[in-house]
Amino acid sequence: MFARIAPENSARVLAVVPTPCFSGHAVLDGWGLAPGSFATWKLGSLTTDAGREQSFNRRLCESFQRHRPAVLVLGIPRHDDARSRGLREGACRIAASYGVRAIERRVSEARSLLLGCQRGCEDNALSACVANSFFPALRKFRSPKQTIQRRYRLHAFEAVALALLELVERAPLSAAAVARDEAFAMGRFNAALAESARRHFPDNL
Repeated sequence: MFARIAPENSARVLAVVPTPCFSGHAVLDGWGLAPGSFATWKLGSLTTDAGREQSFNRRLCESFQRHRPAVLVLGIPRHDDARSRGLREGACRIAASYGVRAIERRVSEARSLLLGCQRGCEDNALSACVANSFFPALRKFRSPKQTIQRRYRLHAFEAVALALLELVERAPLSAAAVARDEAFAMGRFNAALAESARRHFPDNL
């Protein structure tokens, strides 16, 4: 059993899933989601790739300045393309300019951690898991039907999942601190948390 006390120096993770239409954004540490960090950046209304990149880069710089993350996690979406890769490349350069390490990870890794598989038994299984097992305040952003609103929030929920994945590996006590009882019943999440804790605290476990 993990004590749900956030470490004093809790690692802060900025996670972004860059796509040319809707980019998801979240910032997470042992105290929970940073206020206002669960967001979707709407880029699809811009008419050129250059315009989308400029808007994305501006928002990312603002996030670095506001949240001061320890690491940037860039999600590789299920349907990756050249434009998404271009946004990730630009994000890596921005992270380097702030002296922050950037990591690219497939969204499917985070889905597997939380759902035990890449999709789950329902299309909105990931958002349900994130809201019910970690952050109930996000329930109001879920949509039960296949609507534009659900698509709009999809990558934001994926960003939260990626931030949780990184927090489990980087700061297991912080990950435990933000988890609700439901999360500890998730076999793969609980196993990953225990394994990470053994790596970080070999003398205590």
